[in-house]
Amino acid sequence: MKTKLMLRFSVALLIFAGLTACQNTDRSGNAQLDSAPVGSDSLRKADRSDAPHDVTQMSKVDGDGAAFMDTAAVGGMMEVDLGKLALEKSTNSKVKEFAALMVADHTKANADLKAISVKLEHLLPSAYPADVKAHIDAMKKLKGKAFDAHYMDMMVNDHVKTLELFRSASSFRSEIRDFVARTLPVLEKHHQMAKEINASLK
Repeated sequence: MKTKLMLRFSVALLIFAGLTACQNTDRSGNAQLDSAPVGSDSLRKADRSDAPHDVTQMSKVDGDGAAFMDTAAVGGMMEVDLGKLALEKSTNSKVKEFAALMVADHTKANADLKAISVKLEHLLPSAYPADVKAHIDAMKKLKGKAFDAHYMDMMVNDHVKTLELFRSASSFRSEIRDFVARTLPVLEKHHQMAKEINASLK
């Protein structure tokens, strides 16, 4: 049972990572990202059973709860960083409005999760796996409509998996369940907005 849960969290981290950093160029000269999934390196890093991890010896959270917290932390960092990037690069007012909301809401959720991690004496990840960082760096090369389309596609797909992850967290200790209860309505709102904006870009 625990192995299945940890695999689910590992897969969820891959979804947070989005696409690989492989890129090509379209006829307009804009860099674009391939749609291949993230490689196995992220899976190994997300699987707490065979990779180093940031957990103190005094951690009060079990392996599944820790995996959830780590996955949520990486995803939250990405949402803030990509939201800030969208505010800089987007040419669409709706995308910018969505990005500003993402920065505000996920900054708050990240602080909430951080407070829980301190209480439970669990150290959250503070950096991205290499392939995730490469993907973010590649997104910085996208421009205009190409950026908007990629960002909003990613936001729709990420939120589907994020909601699945959060809805699977009912068996964790109360601090984590309370965090999930506070955060789920926000994530559902984000998902609905992302779908509407993404549809408007087609």
